[in-house]
Amino acid sequence: MIEQADSNRLGGVIRDVLRPRSDVWRLWTEPEYIRRWFWEASSETDVEFVPEVGQKWRVATPEVSVGGQILDVVPGEKLAFTMRWTGDTHTLEVDVRLLEDPAGGTTIEVSESGFTSMAERNDHVAGWNASLDRMSKLSLDA
Repeated sequence: MIEQADSNRLGGVIRDVLRPRSDVWRLWTEPEYIRRWFWEASSETDVEFVPEVGQKWRVATPEVSVGGQILDVVPGEKLAFTMRWTGDTHTLEVDVRLLEDPAGGTTIEVSESGFTSMAERNDHVAGWNASLDRMSKLSLDA
């Protein structure tokens, strides 16, 4: 039995990146970039992503996949979607906000809800931090 987490909401993983919001938006919404930062790079990663409300999205390798549906889009500012991992019986909701940083970069805020345990919540915090680390190092030119 899985106990309900004391807080089934991730308060927010926050990351500042020194690049304009338009570049960060591309990293979040273009499959060629999602493939390179969402998890460790794999030549067998398949990404389906169209940033339009109602569209289904998916990131998959032969070993694991995750996907859902786009719930809300404000280009350059907000992206909200559902997320369900291979083998899970529950769906999470993710809200991503891109805020202008006074230093000229972008602050990324990721909030997530629907966790069934604190362990799952903690795994997602670690996962988002690792993904955002890869994203912050990614070149749009390569």
